[in-house]
Amino acid sequence: MSIYVTDGSFEGLLCAVFASYRSPAPTAIVDAAVYQTNLFDDIIEVSTDEAIALRVLKGIDVATDGQASRLCLMIFLSEFGDANLLVYRLIRKIMRVRGADFLGNYADNDVLRAAQIRKMMGREIHRMHAFIRFQKAADGAYYALIDPDFDVVPLLDDHFVRRFADMQWRIFDVRRHYGIAYDGQAVRMIDSLGGFIDDTRAQLDEAMLDKQEKAFQGLWKVYFDSVNIKARNNEKHHVRQLPKRYWKYLSEKQPLRAEQLGEINLRRAR
Repeated sequence: MSIYVTDGSFEGLLCAVFASYRSPAPTAIVDAAVYQTNLFDDIIEVSTDEAIALRVLKGIDVATDGQASRLCLMIFLSEFGDANLLVYRLIRKIMRVRGADFLGNYADNDVLRAAQIRKMMGREIHRMHAFIRFQKAADGAYYALIDPDFDVVPLLDDHFVRRFADMQWRIFDVRRHYGIAYDGQAVRMIDSLGGFIDDTRAQLDEAMLDKQEKAFQGLWKVYFDSVNIKARNNEKHHVRQLPKRYWKYLSEKQPLRAEQLGEINLRRAR
């Protein structure tokens, strides 16, 4: 059994695919951080080289009119057990067939599986676009916590940079303990929020929020409640469109606190 051992990154996976042209076909492509050595495994250690990874990405995009690189990244980020080998097989087939139509050939099991994963990832990305709620912190930046089913953080930056180009913001995945930060100029990866998270609740620490943030959240909750037509309430449809697993990070789904009600009444009085 030929086991390709990488650093667990997408670039490392692409380098493993490149190495497979000079080595036996892999039976598994694994992350060195979690792999447990087996006496009978034929281990092939793969070094990550960004130039080689970029060469592979360019090659598959040229062969598919720019369709393959994002698809392969989606498969990798899906975290399915078969993701690494699926990317390997797909790239090998793409470079052999060299045609944009190949990715529409659903008679091929790997192409079909890739399309299914792309659909699931696309649905999760769409939900993040809709359900992410930013909260303004005392440092002037906006923070959002997420817990998606798939690792979609690297696929969110384009949308939010376009939508909030004049803001500084952070989107942090509490399950995978990393996120992205935008400073108004560029996006970078981050591995913590520097004390802004209340670990006991997996929420932003209220002490770190901007003074007016709680009041604005209260106003949003009142608006959310007021536009709801209670006589036409359809709980099943609501949960289908807004699954409950996302509710803990939606400000409109949190109960109003006494101080928020007081602030709202004060603003109404003015």
